[in-house]
Amino acid sequence: MLSTVTARPNFCVSTKTRGSFRQSASTLLGIKQRNSHGSCRQNVVVQSSLTVYGHPGTRSPLINWYLYEIDIPFKVLAPSNPGNPHPFGQVPALQDEGGVEMFESGAILFYLSDKYGGLDTPEKRADCGKWIMWANATLDPILFKENENGKVIGTGMGGTPSNVIKLEKILEGKEFLVNDEFSVADVAVASYLLYVPQFFRDVDMGRWPNISAYMLRCADREAYIKAYGEDTAAYCRGMCENYLNGSMKKDMFKQVDWS
Repeated sequence: MLSTVTARPNFCVSTKTRGSFRQSASTLLGIKQRNSHGSCRQNVVVQSSLTVYGHPGTRSPLINWYLYEIDIPFKVLAPSNPGNPHPFGQVPALQDEGGVEMFESGAILFYLSDKYGGLDTPEKRADCGKWIMWANATLDPILFKENENGKVIGTGMGGTPSNVIKLEKILEGKEFLVNDEFSVADVAVASYLLYVPQFFRDVDMGRWPNISAYMLRCADREAYIKAYGEDTAAYCRGMCENYLNGSMKKDMFKQVDWS
């Protein structure tokens, strides 16, 4: 299965106008901006030969999300495609010009934000990079509890993980993680948080209103909607709204059976 994707980011945030937010986020994201005459305000690479290997039912859409945000075209191939460079045959995986082959979502986000997103120096990568690593090294094991065979058997979000409690405090009075502007750091962290309403629908995130509001802002972005699909994004937004107002919508989808 092959589909060609041309990214066209539009930003949708409840507390800011679409236009003003796009302008403020452009510096940190490295997003290509256009004025009313269609000319570029910022020169970034917008042509690529990127191939993403993935599937909607995996974690690979988070790569698509970031690529939509930074307006980089890419094509998508199925995990079973013989060109998949992942040594274990999994996804996400990525190929780029010059023989570049990548696997692991965090490594791919590092590469894309460096080459295409404007975070091309150690200083620029510092703030975002630590959050990408945190999402993969700390948040992922909290969200997905696995048995000795690596099979997901549940989540730690039903408890009170200390790192989640700390994240709730970090997000107090903030819209996004780095300089209060949307960045690749938010793609890394929010994509994982938004797996809670998708896969663990009995978990009530209302205990963490700052995190719930953050999740809602991110799920409301058009790039997220495009990457994950309108139905999934709408469901996540509905769940986040119910976390915040105290009423859960657990009957919209069936609970995931991990057995």
